[in-house]
Amino acid sequence: MSDVKLESNYDYFFYDPTIYGCNEDIIRKISGTVDGNNGKIRFIAGSATSTIMAIFGDLRQKVLIPTAPTAGDKRIFGYYSRAYPNRNAAYFYISGTNFYARTYDDDGVVIESTTIVWESDWTNASIDYEIRCRINRVEFWIDGRKMATHSTKVPRKLLLPLYWYNGNSDSMLVDYFEIRNARKIFNPKPDFYTTYAVSVSPSASPSTSISPSVSPSTSPSTSISPSVSPSSSPSTSISPSLSPSLSPSTSPSVSVSSSISPSLSPPNSTSPSLSPSLSNSVSSSISPSISSSISPSISSSFSPSVSPSSSISPSVSPSF
Repeated sequence: MSDVKLESNYDYFFYDPTIYGCNEDIIRKISGTVDGNNGKIRFIAGSATSTIMAIFGDLRQKVLIPTAPTAGDKRIFGYYSRAYPNRNAAYFYISGTNFYARTYDDDGVVIESTTIVWESDWTNASIDYEIRCRINRVEFWIDGRKMATHSTKVPRKLLLPLYWYNGNSDSMLVDYFEIRNARKIFNPKPDFYTTYAVSVSPSASPSTSISPSVSPSTSPSTSISPSVSPSSSPSTSISPSLSPSLSPSTSPSVSVSSSISPSLSPPNSTSPSLSPSLSNSVSSSISPSISSSISPSISSSFSPSVSPSSSISPSVSPSF
């Protein structure tokens, strides 16, 4: 009854060798030659297992068997775990001249086997072989036709990997494989296309978006450095500011003092002696002009400098 309560996620996985080749993260070689060849997975006297595992589901793969079953042949492809020898398995099996559909339950004592008559159209051709594994039965389909149904020996609810074995020295080829309508799929490399990977992707997306959100917070933190740099610049420029300030301020001061001089001069001098009054006024007003010019120049120079340095503090505050 616990099996009945398990709701299907209808997970899906598709593997295309024309894109991925024979990727070792998904297809683990056990023995012999297992590689990618012309957009197909090739097995020459070799075997491999998948890291992808599924609970029930429809396993469909396009497989090329180079010769009709012959004495000495041995080939296996389907759901099979080497950790469960002859237990919890469902696969196609060629042994000598015979072609079988086989299943095992969790006990593994008795096998359920159906002999399938080999058809000449299947020889050296890429054919769809499908195993539909359900909670209460297993169906075997070839090229769109159901060839066998097993309901006595059915694998229990557990994650099962895919398995391929070619005991011959010829090339058994797999064009692609996919798992559909699975209760669950375990995918150790979820960047491959599966519905499981897609469902994880949205939750990974916020996780990825944290990085951009950290980046802006780092950006203000970094901007403190430019912000401090301008504040150092005014601070450093106080010294140059005094030097230009004396020279320009003396020069305008003479002109101002000339304008002040006529206003001061009338009480002491007449209109005709305006020119001498200017020359006396210049010499006497330079000194006050310097002292008064330095004083405003320093106070105004410090006042802006304090203002930028106060603005650094708000820029530091958001960063924290």
